[in-house]
Amino acid sequence: MLFFFTSIFSYNLLAHHSFLPLLSAEGEPVIKVFDANVEIYKLLNPHTAMIVNTYDEGQKIDWLVELSSASTLTREGWTNDFIKPNDRVTIAILAFRTENRGRLRALLIHPRTNNDSYQLIVAYGIRGDTPIMKRLESRLPLCGNINAELERSQCFLVNNNDLDALKRDFPGVMGYIMP
Repeated sequence: MLFFFTSIFSYNLLAHHSFLPLLSAEGEPVIKVFDANVEIYKLLNPHTAMIVNTYDEGQKIDWLVELSSASTLTREGWTNDFIKPNDRVTIAILAFRTENRGRLRALLIHPRTNNDSYQLIVAYGIRGDTPIMKRLESRLPLCGNINAELERSQCFLVNNNDLDALKRDFPGVMGYIMP
């Protein structure tokens, strides 16, 4: 009987916490990067959700982007107005096999006004003591709204000169957050 309940619980946990990533021919998870506009961002449990819109040949394409739970993100300092509808963003996601879905890897929020900086939010697969995080921490100031002690996500302020230097030193679209 114990085996039965343990098996059922384990299966449900695995089903919820595993996603089927889209894999390259080499077996690596596919990281998709594209420009988009935020339509919806909402702190939710079990996973925060963001819907972003992009266009391909004039056709609007909606992407559902999954983030950590509301309780986790709130503990880190995220709020429901951290990302706003109509924000212009460049986004990197770990693509799921399900079309137009993925998990947030990094988000570059474009300046909302002429006086604002870009905000670079890094998340899944980058956090903690990784080469990518070290690269960013050595070059960019923090936004100050994320609790860095948890080592799960981070927000950096990026001015135009910083962004140009990152693009020059790490070629490719968002090359500075790639493995």
